Amino acid sequence: MAVSIAQPPIAKSIVTIATTQTTGASSAFALPVADAYTFYLNVTVAGQTSVDTVFQTSVDGGTTYVNVPWRFAQVTTTTGCFVLNVHAGIGAAAGPTGSLTTGEGTLIAGTGGVLSLNALVDPRYMKLGMTVSGTAPAATLYVIAWQRGSRDADAQ
Repeated sequence: MAVSIAQPPIAKSIVTIATTQTTGASSAFALPVADAYTFYLNVTVAGQTSVDTVFQTSVDGGTTYVNVPWRFAQVTTTTGCFVLNVHAGIGAAAGPTGSLTTGEGTLIAGTGGVLSLNALVDPRYMKLGMTVSGTAPAATLYVIAWQRGSRDADAQ
């Protein structure tokens, strides 16, 4: 008899953005190793103009961080929750829609619209980069990590 044991998701708060935030990056944080992530940027106090966010990962164990193609839509003068889904996969055709190649081989800017493309990241070394125009909103970034389930076969 086969038994499927799905592990529960891990949910945690990873970054708090204050209204005094300026252009730069958050402190480093680690993501749980998972097959899929859902990020929630909960904006509780609107800013005066806008903030663009981009996820960053380290290529050398925490010294140098580079932008990866994961961005929320630009946060302007509204409050609410912004959602970004990222799915694990390896290779150019492993994106959430089967094949999502826009932006591959090009510089990933820290500004622009929502973006979720294939990217290899080191989940132990992550940051949230921010480009702030005017006064930043007050917000908290949460993640729900969907871990890989396990399947055990009972040899009965």
